[in-house]
Amino acid sequence: GTLEPGASFSFTFTDAGVNAMRARLLSMIGPDAYRVPISTFHGFCNRVIQENMEYFGHGNLEPVSDLERIEIVRDLLTALPPEHPLREGRKNAFAYENHLRDLFATMKKEDWTPGLVIKHADVFLKDLPDNPAYIYQRNTKTAQKGDPKTALVEEAIARMTRLKTAADLYPKYIHAMERAGRYEYEDMILWVLRAFKKHEALLRTYQERYLYVQVDEFQDTNGAQYHLLRQLIEFWDVPNAFIVGDDDQSIYEFQGARLDNLRDFHDRYRADLETVVLSENYRSAQNILDTAAEVIGQNTIRAVHQ
Repeated sequence: GTLEPGASFSFTFTDAGVNAMRARLLSMIGPDAYRVPISTFHGFCNRVIQENMEYFGHGNLEPVSDLERIEIVRDLLTALPPEHPLREGRKNAFAYENHLRDLFATMKKEDWTPGLVIKHADVFLKDLPDNPAYIYQRNTKTAQKGDPKTALVEEAIARMTRLKTAADLYPKYIHAMERAGRYEYEDMILWVLRAFKKHEALLRTYQERYLYVQVDEFQDTNGAQYHLLRQLIEFWDVPNAFIVGDDDQSIYEFQGARLDNLRDFHDRYRADLETVVLSENYRSAQNILDTAAEVIGQNTIRAVHQ
């Protein structure tokens, strides 16, 4: 049979991907391709917000500029007392400015709370005495095998302390952004995640509207994007989800994408999952494929091997 208009939704990672998927679909099914919503995750969230402004109320916000973001972070650092771990002993109040901006960006992309960051930092510190990187592995002139590397341990403790206090500033960063009437690109996904969690009827509307969900370049989804997908498909015991991903190709790992999402999806739906392995390559010369195969062969964590 035929799908109801809009009964399926296709996610991809970039606007270029949206255009490529649309063109491919047009070549396959003709004008009906325009009846299939294809969008980035941010585009989908913008659609949800525009269709349900009563749940969001963000109509007066404007995108933050790079300069405004810098000013907000610097204001946070300037307000810290001199003894604060991010200020202590440093003449430059903005020594950790870039670190702070990077941390806040990662927390938004991965949907991390300050509590989660602090918890992982505490686990790291608790495991320090057994971490081989911080223990002498053989006798030296000044230390015995098994002794802690004191200088490294102290530096790690200081680093984790800075991380925890920086994570504590995240709510102040969010409030400062709101007071300034600004938002960041990643905020749209977080707004929709919160609204879906708080308003079950809103979530059900989109779960029931989009009965078939397809995700391209799945290995490049970050934590917030994956949480959004999970919200959309978890209404069904066995969701009609089709994901396309390469566990050897995560080009956005440096931006927060997590290959763990691909493995988690595989494990979560393993019992009902049908895996199709695309083993043919039509783009590269054989010498490139041979070299890539040698490198990929060293990978120990792959969805298709589990």
